Amino acid sequence: MYFGRIKKIIKIIAGFNRNFSHVLDIGGGLGLFSMNFKLNFPLSSVIILDKNLYKGIKEILTKYPTLKITDYVQENIQKVTPFDSSSFNLIFALDILEYIENSSIAIDEILRILKEDGLFFISVPTESILLRIVRWFIGNIKNIQVNPHWLGLVKSEKDFFKILQGKDINIVFKKKYPYNLAPRVFSYDIFYLIQKSRV
Repeated sequence: MYFGRIKKIIKIIAGFNRNFSHVLDIGGGLGLFSMNFKLNFPLSSVIILDKNLYKGIKEILTKYPTLKITDYVQENIQKVTPFDSSSFNLIFALDILEYIENSSIAIDEILRILKEDGLFFISVPTESILLRIVRWFIGNIKNIQVNPHWLGLVKSEKDFFKILQGKDINIVFKKKYPYNLAPRVFSYDIFYLIQKSRV
């Protein structure tokens, strides 16, 4: 299901038929998304921004020239990043903003470094009924990460959506993943595709 989600996101972006020359993957972790993105957009320059990036991952990801990632930056998105304003055509924040203490500040910084008419793709978890049932059943088993995802000031996807609505952006779409049928029961992620408004 994880790789199915990657495929779905890349398919959505490919549908825009645009040249995304400068791309940022926030919280890229092991780099799996960035690698798959590069396979489909080989001319894109991709930077992974992750304050806890595994030390050995750079050598692994840059071993093959066709998958080479331009750079790695270990920074916290809640701070001012080292990037100039309007640096990126496309920014991804996949299942990361729910862990940040103040996601509103993080979004402001992301919008600063996003170009006019640039795209910002977000995925955040939704506390579906199925997830709550799973958490209830296996909540007593140690080492199973079933605790609520929202760990910062924002406590739910609904609160997160309110923050987005207060920004100077255009929400291109909001979509539950992976199921359209009874999404409140089965879905575990919500996709937002955002376009930065013209100044």
